[in-house]
Amino acid sequence: MKLRSSKAALCIGTAMVMLLCPVLPVVADAKTTNEQQQSTITETEFKAASYTARVSDLVAVNIVNEEKDMFYNKAVAIVFPYLSVYEKADETAQTVGRLYEDSIADVIEVGNTWTKISSGNVEGYVRTESLCFGEEAEEITKQVGEVTATVTADSADVYSSVDSNQVIAAAENGTEFLAAGINGNYIIIQNEEGSRGYILKENVSVSFGLMTGYTNEEAEAKEACEEAARIAEEERIAAQEAAAAAAAAEEERRAQIIANTVSGSDFTYNPTMSVSDEEIWILATVIDWEAGWESYEGKLAVANVVLNRVRSSRYANSITGVVYAPYQFSGVSNGAGGPSSTFAARLAAGPRTNECMQAALEALSGINNACSYTSFRSVSQANISAYSSYMIIGGHCFY
Repeated sequence: MKLRSSKAALCIGTAMVMLLCPVLPVVADAKTTNEQQQSTITETEFKAASYTARVSDLVAVNIVNEEKDMFYNKAVAIVFPYLSVYEKADETAQTVGRLYEDSIADVIEVGNTWTKISSGNVEGYVRTESLCFGEEAEEITKQVGEVTATVTADSADVYSSVDSNQVIAAAENGTEFLAAGINGNYIIIQNEEGSRGYILKENVSVSFGLMTGYTNEEAEAKEACEEAARIAEEERIAAQEAAAAAAAAEEERRAQIIANTVSGSDFTYNPTMSVSDEEIWILATVIDWEAGWESYEGKLAVANVVLNRVRSSRYANSITGVVYAPYQFSGVSNGAGGPSSTFAARLAAGPRTNECMQAALEALSGINNACSYTSFRSVSQANISAYSSYMIIGGHCFY
């Protein structure tokens, strides 16, 4: 109120001076009427111009130093999927771009029907009713995140105020602050503790966390990219579903082979350890790998060597761990706890004879023809004299 009263008093005082000016020269000077009138107009015009200039300066200073929130002259598009931007304030005019839903724009002019905006590389007119401003725009932004100012200069000074040269901090490139407002050429920043400071706009990049406008060309490229991504995702899902279906079919096939082997054998399958169908399949396949053309007794002995290792504390406690241990079964492991590419191909095809599966199941049922032996070699490579105990079945020496 004091400021308004002072301005009012100043205006009144000026008006009084202007009213008195035509009278005072008559009393003070004995010039002609024409001279007096000319002098009075000149003086009055000068004073009026001088006063106006001072008011303009005052207003300019106030505008520069006025603090505004980050959404001053900002708008957010609220139309799904996008809002057309026109070259002119006319829906029959050519479109120059799009504002997708929740895109932010700088407001150039606001009208009841049309608003001129600038966003990204787009400048043009949009329907005012399709935008929200101020606090509403801020609320939409809060759903995404916070408005931030990131230092883009090598280093930027943070000042205590816009009117002071007092530097309270130096921010390195990449430092991110919460952007709390604008004051002239400064961004008002805030740290985690809530302390405020001022940093030059030219030294930071402000992000609202929202999209900006797209030109027609940019929009077409964006949508083409999104369509390609959609198709790729559909293909990925279809491939994933196909792979899952194939895996389920393969699992069913293997389970059926196991079931048929059990039903066609003269032993009752009562496993002595907890194993999955996958591990039964791995055991039958490594039997095929190591003893595919050996006698059934040779196949059963290989199966029991694997299971003896599972039961021993010196080896892994699972069929998978024993079979894929590095440097144990030649060519089986990839060295990282999985199958080699060659053995993986054999796994996919499965054991080549039904005897391999039967030997695996029978060994798991407790039928052991390999004593407690945990190793075997081909007879031609075995160092029999070094073994305290061993037995030979077909082409293998078990010890």
